[in-house]
Amino acid sequence: MDDTYSRWSIYPGIFLNHINTDQKNTSPKLALGGLVQMEFKISRTMGFISGFNYSPVKYSYQVKDSLGQDRLSYFSVPLGIQLHPTKKISVGLGSHYNFYNKGEFIRSKNNIILYETYEEGIFRNSLGGYVHVSYNLFKQLKIFINFRWTSRSSPAIQIQTNNTSGLQLGLIYILWDSKLRS
Repeated sequence: MDDTYSRWSIYPGIFLNHINTDQKNTSPKLALGGLVQMEFKISRTMGFISGFNYSPVKYSYQVKDSLGQDRLSYFSVPLGIQLHPTKKISVGLGSHYNFYNKGEFIRSKNNIILYETYEEGIFRNSLGGYVHVSYNLFKQLKIFINFRWTSRSSPAIQIQTNNTSGLQLGLIYILWDSKLRS
């Protein structure tokens, strides 16, 4: 790498979530999310990341003689460290706080679909972490993969869980870079 780098970067992006619960009877479904993040580099090889993500989670499971599906939506605030070992690749590690927005239980049987909104308190805000790898496809466009997890204890008698983990695959577009510094 040369001695020039951008101290500040802002980028929006989209991603596919493939996130599941910690229960053995659930199967993850793809969900589309989005992000707006900012990076502050303290050197050309290290920076700090924060921002705002919309992170939906979908999974299905058998409920007696029908199929059930949970559709949950979270707003997430990540805080992490990003390392840039080469011009093309970056790796990161951090935490994220999930603000629970809403959730819906969908039950389908014989072409009949029933929607039910989850009561307040079943799913809650949670804390988690992530490991991130990205690759620069072009100067302004990156592809990334994250492994992320969240956890929060739930009452033992509650079927639903606040513990999830899985993969995110997405694209980010570098919308703005600050003046290059040497």
